Amino acid sequence: MSDFQDLIVERLEARINAGVMSAAAVRVERRGELLLDWAGGTREFDLNSPSVDTSDVFHVASISKPMVTSGFALLIERGLVDADDPVSDYVPEFAANGKDGVTLRHLLTHSSGLSDMVPGNIDLRRRNAPLSDFMTAACGSELLFQPGTDVQYQSSGILMLAEIAERVLGVSYRDHLAKAVFEPAGMDSTHLGWRSEYKNRAVAAKTNMTNPEWRSGDAFSSEVEDTSSWNHNSPYWRDIGSPWGGVHTNTLDIALLMQTLLDGGTGSSGEKVFEPGTVRMMLTNYITALPNLSEPTRLREGWGFGWKIQRTGSGWMYGSAVPAGAFGHFGATGTVTWADPASGVVFVLLTNDSSEEAAVLKACGNIAATALCSD
Repeated sequence: MSDFQDLIVERLEARINAGVMSAAAVRVERRGELLLDWAGGTREFDLNSPSVDTSDVFHVASISKPMVTSGFALLIERGLVDADDPVSDYVPEFAANGKDGVTLRHLLTHSSGLSDMVPGNIDLRRRNAPLSDFMTAACGSELLFQPGTDVQYQSSGILMLAEIAERVLGVSYRDHLAKAVFEPAGMDSTHLGWRSEYKNRAVAAKTNMTNPEWRSGDAFSSEVEDTSSWNHNSPYWRDIGSPWGGVHTNTLDIALLMQTLLDGGTGSSGEKVFEPGTVRMMLTNYITALPNLSEPTRLREGWGFGWKIQRTGSGWMYGSAVPAGAFGHFGATGTVTWADPASGVVFVLLTNDSSEEAAVLKACGNIAATALCSD
């Protein structure tokens, strides 16, 4: 392995040996050439549990969001919805408490004014509530700010997009994603929710995770999520298929999706997943065009349709060396992916740590970016 590969593996092995994470898998490609494909550790926080290999699946948390919004973009591609339609056109009950001005574009760009998690989120999870109860809570919520006047990361908006798609398409969102995105992209190990085949391939998440309030240049939830009373590895949470965080997948499949976007919407098999214009639409930074934002927010934030766009001077969870214009996402279970259109680099890192250890995600991203991201 070259220097950058050794540095990444050494950093991950150190965290595994320290007991911070039990497993990690990383994949790095450049213009379709595989440069690093490594996995280490054990599937659970138990040295006697099976060793991890590169085909094992992780619960990737919020990396699910841009997968869900990519599936939603296909509704725009097919002429079924428009980004500037009010949400209440499709879910009339959402208009309660002054939310009639929220559009699909606001949901797609985290500028709706919705809170991150729905009101009563913790209690809903504790009692294993169905997604319909989360949707009802979102409809009854109040806005934190007027749509388009600020940017705040919000899982509840992704939930509403899935609800709208189900009402428009008449099928479950997990089925739509599987048939419209995952299958044509060749993502054979990816699913929104649980599949029985994962039983002997799944990496367990930390069961005592707490998602901190991230303020490193992006406004995340003001609700610190205490998850100590419920289990990320429970059958309920693994299979609920939450649109904001319920995907199981591996590094290969995520890389396939990222490469599909770099290739203008065409998958590795040559099958078209998205029209080229749909890819452009998803990866355009819309925040700069919102007229009612403060200048610091406009300069700091970068959001396409669900994809986080790297801005100059704002490293988010990718790392400060990742070039401006890179797109991707991260997940609170210790996962991150990004792709740089200029250099063609695709980076995927999955761990079973939590976002409290975001430093290792950034460090590995910086190592890859400084070695590879040049024209």
